[in-house]
Amino acid sequence: MAKKKNVVKQASGLTGLIVILMIVVGWLLAASVVLLDDTAAKQAQLIESGREFLKDKLYVRAAERFTTALQDYKTDQNPAYETELLSIYKEGNLMDQYYALIDSRRSSGTAQVQEYLDRAQGFLDAGSTSRAVDVLKEGVAATGAEELVVLYESVRYECQPASTTFTELVQPSADWYVPAFDGEHWGYIGSNGRTAIEFQYEEALPFAGNYAVVKLDGVYTLIDKDGNWNAVDKEGLDKVTMVVGTGLIGVKDGQYRIYTNTFARTSEETYENACLNDNGIIAVQKGGKWALLSANLEPITDYVFSNVAFNSRGQIFSGDFAVVADENGYFLINSKGEAYFGERFADAKGMEGGFFAVADASGKWGFANEKAEVIVPYEYDDACSFSNALGAVKVAGQWGYVNKYNTMIIEPQFESAYPFLEGYALTTDATGYYKILKLKFFDQF
Repeated sequence: MAKKKNVVKQASGLTGLIVILMIVVGWLLAASVVLLDDTAAKQAQLIESGREFLKDKLYVRAAERFTTALQDYKTDQNPAYETELLSIYKEGNLMDQYYALIDSRRSSGTAQVQEYLDRAQGFLDAGSTSRAVDVLKEGVAATGAEELVVLYESVRYECQPASTTFTELVQPSADWYVPAFDGEHWGYIGSNGRTAIEFQYEEALPFAGNYAVVKLDGVYTLIDKDGNWNAVDKEGLDKVTMVVGTGLIGVKDGQYRIYTNTFARTSEETYENACLNDNGIIAVQKGGKWALLSANLEPITDYVFSNVAFNSRGQIFSGDFAVVADENGYFLINSKGEAYFGERFADAKGMEGGFFAVADASGKWGFANEKAEVIVPYEYDDACSFSNALGAVKVAGQWGYVNKYNTMIIEPQFESAYPFLEGYALTTDATGYYKILKLKFFDQF
């Protein structure tokens, strides 16, 4: 019985302790509420005094009150007051303070879309495009906002032109060894416009990897980038039209045939025309129709295409995409010859590595994607398919470059313009001389 009484006493003592703790906690909560109410009231008083200054457009004094209220007191109203302070800075043209607060909010992860836009624009106005690009990339990662993407895509390129003294160049395939004609001979220049291989040839084709075909003393020869001979044509070809990978297209007596780049025949088959591609697919023409062959000359399709669209490098494929035509118009196919969509376009340009240029029945040009969706409207006099995220367009007789948002990135100023390749593009000015454009911000193709 004594043991039972002891247990009861322990229980009673514990209950009493809990009651005391509850009373203490209640007092503390009540005290904290009073303190919080007092803090909020003092903060609100400072904010109201700052708002009074705003009535007379005393922005500096208003900002001082808001800053004190935010620094001295921490309440649930701080985010709202901070946003109000941003408005005060902006309205009062206190831009240094405005940008400093935005930077602070960027660091804390509370900056809003408009703040990223304004901060980027501030850097752009100051001539610091690279810092603007960094802010926009950060904003896109933080918010995913389309407005930031649009501005980012419109400013992330800067173009630096290199002038040349040539009026005849050929679009390179890669590496920017550019075939150039000096008025007497062909040679090669680099992306800086300077001579890379001496001018001594009657013809010069673009390099494919480490090799190119040139014509010297009436004979086609395979050279490397040091200008050394690696193979000589024994077939007596009338013309070499292209070199891709380890193959080339040669013409003799008006017939096209496929050769290795050492001028060995790969087949006795001849064609009306032929085209090699970086992906190994071969396009050939017979009876006015085109078909696709595999790299080992096995048929992929019958002769079913009425036309093919060549790109600036003389190929029809860019990756897995090619533009071809049937009796109803132009469309997109894959490397199996399968159409990506049923819709047909009145005209189209060859694939370069992005959206492809398409024309409507009136002859106006725009751009479409692989779903046949027109993403840049038909409003240009001419166009070249997208590459490096830009498309060349012709406006009132001059060529410039737009992005996928139809923002003019490089203003129309050229007599002619090629698609970008590896960050460079060939253009000509009013005098007919070529310039080589280099993209400065070349980070997301």
